[in-house]
Amino acid sequence: MMNNELTWNQLIRGCRGWLYRRLPSSNTKLHRKRLAGYERRWGLEKEGFTKEGFFRIFQRRVLFRCRPGVFYELVTGDGLVGSLGVWLERLGQGWTAAAWEHRTMPLVSLKKNRQQTKIYEGRLTIWSEKERGIALVGITARGAREAAGVCREIRAGKIRPNFVGIWNPTRRPVWIHRLGQAGYQLEIVYERMEFYRDKKR
Repeated sequence: MMNNELTWNQLIRGCRGWLYRRLPSSNTKLHRKRLAGYERRWGLEKEGFTKEGFFRIFQRRVLFRCRPGVFYELVTGDGLVGSLGVWLERLGQGWTAAAWEHRTMPLVSLKKNRQQTKIYEGRLTIWSEKERGIALVGITARGAREAAGVCREIRAGKIRPNFVGIWNPTRRPVWIHRLGQAGYQLEIVYERMEFYRDKKR
């Protein structure tokens, strides 16, 4: 009986998630409901309970569209907690990561934890041809200034990564509007990180 109830509850939550994903992001309240739908997508509530489970789902649902290449992490922290870059590097499939961190203590930990990664001290908010001139496949940004810079570069046609992850602790609909206008669609949400995919790929 217990298993049947669990299955029934999961089915109801899955249906609600499907409905939530179809809500408009016209205001913060509706957008938060919509994000809840994306947090339940592809069995994420169950299989994505651990970071390893999330990575498996991310690989099956997002990365399968991408050829391995260069990945940028902006405001990386210690390079381990919540890091997609460290996992991509460990896949051993040709991924390389570059990381930016402007805070002193996280930078010290980052250099210690990610010795294979190209690390830059400071912020990447204004891009030069050096940052643009590579085959950039993915980006995550854990700062509003960095995320705004990524959106500007995409809208200007200077970069076109396959996927973009933006940490959105306020859960406001600003990023879904900006990236939606640039041809990206929301795919999955995990621990307030919204992942968007280029609809043309």
